[in-house]
Amino acid sequence: MIQGKDMLFSYVISVIENRDFYAEYHCEKVQRFTRILLEKVIRFCPDYKISEEDVDTICFAAMLHDVGKIVVPDRILHKAGRLDFNELEIMKNHTRKGRQIFERLMKLTREDSADYALYKCCAEVCMYHHERYDGDGYPLGLKGDEIPIAAQIVGVADAYDALISERIYKPAYKPEEAFEMIIEGDCGVFNP
Repeated sequence: MIQGKDMLFSYVISVIENRDFYAEYHCEKVQRFTRILLEKVIRFCPDYKISEEDVDTICFAAMLHDVGKIVVPDRILHKAGRLDFNELEIMKNHTRKGRQIFERLMKLTREDSADYALYKCCAEVCMYHHERYDGDGYPLGLKGDEIPIAAQIVGVADAYDALISERIYKPAYKPEEAFEMIIEGDCGVFNP
């Protein structure tokens, strides 16, 4: 059953990336950056008590962090330029839509199962990966450790990939520039 589930989610990821041609390999890169960050958190922040099983779960959730973009209209997803206020609000809603997808799966799964824990992590990552440590993110404006640690880590990985990737409205930054921008809070404040 695991292989079938993995194949299904791989297909969903390919649908997301094929709809948003600026996001090619974005999910895989966010997953890779998430794994690197998790290794650092385990090493330097043992208070978070992240296990190897947690790493696998969070990395799986990282691959699916943008699944809610499935419902974003093509005219917004493919817009050649910055989004206006209304378009941005529609785009921001991908966080809630992603959570809803995984909450439905949670309702179909026993609470004591590994799948339930996986879907719960995916729901949290989808919903909160755009929250920022100072409360300036979305969708709820959560602050600090109100944001689940998995979503905090995926949020950093997502921001880093967005910075080093070219978009029609911005050039790609060099990795060292992107790192500095994250440290300086130029793309939102992250957990120090």
